[in-house]
Amino acid sequence: METLGNFFPANPAPKFYCNICDYGTCRKSNYDEHLMTSKHKRNSNGNFCQPISSKNQQSINYSCQFCGKEYNNKSGLWKHKQKCSFENNENNLKCESNNSLEITPELIFSLIKQNNEFQQTIIEQNKTIVELSKNGTTNNINNNNINSHNKTFNLQVFLNETCKDAMNISDFIESVKLQVSDLEHVGKVGYIEGISNIIIKNLQALEVEKRPVHCTDQKREVMYVKEDNIWEKDDEANKKLRKAIRMIAHKNICMFKAFREKYPDCEEYDSKKNSQYNTIVYEAMGGKGDNDYEKDTKIIKKIAKVVGIEKSNT
Repeated sequence: METLGNFFPANPAPKFYCNICDYGTCRKSNYDEHLMTSKHKRNSNGNFCQPISSKNQQSINYSCQFCGKEYNNKSGLWKHKQKCSFENNENNLKCESNNSLEITPELIFSLIKQNNEFQQTIIEQNKTIVELSKNGTTNNINNNNINSHNKTFNLQVFLNETCKDAMNISDFIESVKLQVSDLEHVGKVGYIEGISNIIIKNLQALEVEKRPVHCTDQKREVMYVKEDNIWEKDDEANKKLRKAIRMIAHKNICMFKAFREKYPDCEEYDSKKNSQYNTIVYEAMGGKGDNDYEKDTKIIKKIAKVVGIEKSNT
């Protein structure tokens, strides 16, 4: 009985086979034509096919180097690589690596060396800062203690020994002798400048050791005033010195009579001296403004600049 297998003769094994395109033929002419097709050129991408005498050699396996899957031909492997997730991940890693800095042993060694040098520099700087801080703190404490002690000690020596024969502030006020010219000057320059000039002029006429007032801190107007033969620090408001200023200002007012005696026409309404006299009276009584405390404060600032204790004296 004939069967289909007996009816159709078995296909002969191809003598020529293209592994890339999975194409086989028994005819050399057909094989050569296949090599010239665009499909083969596209799949081969430069690879050359060798004719084989038997299809038994199809047993050659092609495996994916990324996932390990095997294929009977390169065409199947090529198609697989287009979708292989392992290959795509590998390509991504390569791209990221190419975009980053190339790490070489020389680069690593250089970075380690720079890091060590930087750390050493920081350590040395910290040591220097600590040493300077310790020395600076110690020196400042010692210097402050010594200077504070010396200032207190030298100030007492200066006041009680060097200036032991200084005038009392009340005696100084009593010693101030005013002239009509002093009154006229107050009218000309104003109350603050005029009274300051009177006091400073009389203080400068005395030797430093004879003055009844000294300033140890011009910025804060720290004043030491002698009264009842005792040197004492004036309070924060400098009440003793303010009292002295007011008393000298009063002595200046008392010069009105002397001015009228010297210039009788000052009492005539339409005379030039009358205008001058009115200005003098206005300024001698305090001048512009009603805040006598602020005016006296400005006078104290001017006095402090004159009676400041020199460093050589301490």
